Amino acid sequence: MKIKNTIKKLSSLFIPFFGGIFGALGGADNSSKKFRRILIPLALFGYAFIQLENIYTITILSLIGVLSMGYGIPDNTDEGSFLGRLWYKLFKQNHFLSDIFTRGTIGLLESLCLISIPIIKHNWIIYLFCSLGIILVNSLISWRNWGQYELFNKKLNWSETITYFGLTLFAMLMIIL
Repeated sequence: MKIKNTIKKLSSLFIPFFGGIFGALGGADNSSKKFRRILIPLALFGYAFIQLENIYTITILSLIGVLSMGYGIPDNTDEGSFLGRLWYKLFKQNHFLSDIFTRGTIGLLESLCLISIPIIKHNWIIYLFCSLGIILVNSLISWRNWGQYELFNKKLNWSETITYFGLTLFAMLMIIL
């Protein structure tokens, strides 16, 4: 029994690192978006199902839809996504606020995809704090240019790595706390 618990705890430490890498790989040039859109939700669902032993954790897979949403803001080269255009129009072409609210909306939707966890565990306070973390990471970090690093012969963005590390970390905290 102790070995099983140790393995569970160790795996919970690695999933956020893999989430960060998969998220960044999903945004890299000449790389599949499936790293981000499919692997992160599958990993979180798998871990939640094993830990919580409840089929309702399948709702975590709705992250696939949220992670497939566009978040571009209109500019000279792109018309932007629906969500980006909406916030851009509401903020009267203020790109800065549009970035924050577009990505914050994505963070809010990601948090809603994790709603089965507090329903099962009755840990609403942890859910609220972790959801706030997901929303803030998306709102304040995801759209910034914090440089790149190379991994697997791909140039990965630090901001994407941190964003998806944050998503998986906060989801893991909801599951294990």
